[in-house]
Amino acid sequence: MEENKIQQVQDDEMSIDWMEILRKLVKRWKFIFLVTFIFCVLGVTYALLMKRTYTVTMTLAPELQNRSSGSLGTLASMLGVGNMTLNSTPDALNITLFPEISSSTPFLCSLLEVPVTPFVPRKLEVQGVKPDTTTVFLHLLERDKPLSPRKAAKREKADAKYLYDDSVIDPEDLTPRQGLAIKALRSAINTTVNNKTGVTTINVVMDDPMIVKQVADTVCQRLQDFVTEYRTKKATADYEYYVELADEAYRKLVKAQSAYAARVDYDRSVILQSVSSARQRLQDEANLANQIYSQMAQQRELAKAKIQEVKPVYAVVQPASVPLMPSNSRAKVCIIFFFLGGILSCLWVAFGEDLVKKARKEFKEPEKES
Repeated sequence: MEENKIQQVQDDEMSIDWMEILRKLVKRWKFIFLVTFIFCVLGVTYALLMKRTYTVTMTLAPELQNRSSGSLGTLASMLGVGNMTLNSTPDALNITLFPEISSSTPFLCSLLEVPVTPFVPRKLEVQGVKPDTTTVFLHLLERDKPLSPRKAAKREKADAKYLYDDSVIDPEDLTPRQGLAIKALRSAINTTVNNKTGVTTINVVMDDPMIVKQVADTVCQRLQDFVTEYRTKKATADYEYYVELADEAYRKLVKAQSAYAARVDYDRSVILQSVSSARQRLQDEANLANQIYSQMAQQRELAKAKIQEVKPVYAVVQPASVPLMPSNSRAKVCIIFFFLGGILSCLWVAFGEDLVKKARKEFKEPEKES
């Protein structure tokens, strides 16, 4: 019985008196209004000072290669070498490595020197104002904006004291400013891959709507070129190797056929067995040279087809376009600060003050007892 009473008392203490909380909120409405107003002022200030950013999203759907013989098997059958084993080893570089490639230092360094054109408002464009072409590196360091003569002279003076040369970009030896640009570019580019479908999504966030579109296009194209070069590098090397072998076999074939033809013309009226044996030997060498050349020519054609076979094909499902609105809305920031101020002030009035008073009371009681 006593246990039930104790449990009931504990339940009563743990229950929330919503009417009492509502009464507190109504009573302290001025405090809640003041805190919410302060948060609104902070939100508006932050929204006005924050840098506007624009986001471009591109979707890339690569062709999933079938590593079996495919069309090469058909070509091999046509050439009479259907039993030839083709290279079916999977590539070390596949679509799942796109995020690592796009965030690697050499890849990002190749983007720093890309020429870009900043955005010009419609009013200035109608007046004939044309933007100056800059680079991604200068834009990331905010050194592409026009300055007053005094500020420009101050910048030149500061650059004169700078000991590093930013004109040469070495991925293995970056200058401090190049390192900052690479860090900013790495955070601005986000590449994700769906492992099931192979669809690659490229997100680029920058503070200029025209530049972010151009950078997204460049990232997409450079990523395709990087993978294409890797995928076709070995096939191209194999093709060049078989071209050399076929040329060498052809030269040997011509030499063997010429030697056999000369021997036949010279021994036309001779019927000795030794002469016939020598002529037969030259004929066998010419036939063997012809057989080797035919095989090398077939290998050459297969290697040539292999280049096209392994070359990846991409479909740009969602192309890049100039964003019309910034991705970080100022109105959204103000609304977040408004609700944050209201929620925090209400929680303080409803629970915070009582918890603080209770904690102070428990802290003072041991002092009185002592």
